[in-house]
Amino acid sequence: MSRSEAGCLLFLLAVTLSNAGIARADERKRSLAINGTAREYTLLAPSRVTEPMPLLIVYHGGGQTAESARKYTRFDEYAEREKIVVVYPQGLGNNWNDGRNSADLMERPAASTNDLEFTTQIIAQLSSEGLVNPSHVYATGASNGGLMALYAGCMLRGRIAGIAPVVANLPVDWQCRASRLSALFIHGTQDTFMPYAGGKVATKYAQRDLGTVLSAEATIGVFKGINGCTGVKETKRLDNVGYDKTIAVVTVYDCARAPLKRFVVEGGGHTWPGARTRILADWLLGNTSEEFSATTEILAFFKSLN
Repeated sequence: MSRSEAGCLLFLLAVTLSNAGIARADERKRSLAINGTAREYTLLAPSRVTEPMPLLIVYHGGGQTAESARKYTRFDEYAEREKIVVVYPQGLGNNWNDGRNSADLMERPAASTNDLEFTTQIIAQLSSEGLVNPSHVYATGASNGGLMALYAGCMLRGRIAGIAPVVANLPVDWQCRASRLSALFIHGTQDTFMPYAGGKVATKYAQRDLGTVLSAEATIGVFKGINGCTGVKETKRLDNVGYDKTIAVVTVYDCARAPLKRFVVEGGGHTWPGARTRILADWLLGNTSEEFSATTEILAFFKSLN
């Protein structure tokens, strides 16, 4: 295991959030066959389903699992109250085939599968059962999971209504095909795994070539073009927590075709804002912002699109 993959594992192991007093959704383990390979996902749905509901797909980070993503994002805790269906898919070899292309990435088990097809089949299966509304499908994730959310949103035109990539920039290997795509981005300026300024992924830690990404600014620039954004509608700074060593700058763009929102975490690392992490994880991954909760902001953004 590379140091970068170890870092991702620390990310998932570091989360210690309270679960007290929360109404639980029904949990089911599901499976699909993609090109002859069994693929699995965890489904969390409200206990009473009276009509098709919005679907939120949460992709885990590289080296992680569906269960770990569930622990640090906690979206399933909101399924019952918000009347949404939450899915945590499992990547092959704990990674996603997110469209990046390098000799080292091609050696991963994930390179042998089509995760766009996996995503499509999840949507089709749940839609055919009357559980989800195919017009209200959203995708999010951190790091490799954020890249997968980007890939699904950009390539599955018409099937994904909105995305929320966390600590993820557009790779140089492909171009976004969406003509419009509602998006919320969260970037950390001190992210040493997903470089804010663009370049090779995790060069400080990885022993292998994990691909190259655009800068955070260039990524936002692409989406400003896609969504017909001509200016800034609103901006604000969040700096109410001193000990987290971060300031969050929130920008809402003025867009003609689809909403675009961005959180830049000044001093933030390769982390999920609002998650409580341990000292070792913060040392390796960088500062975790307490200025906002990525989970609640993402939910609010997607809810505004319904």
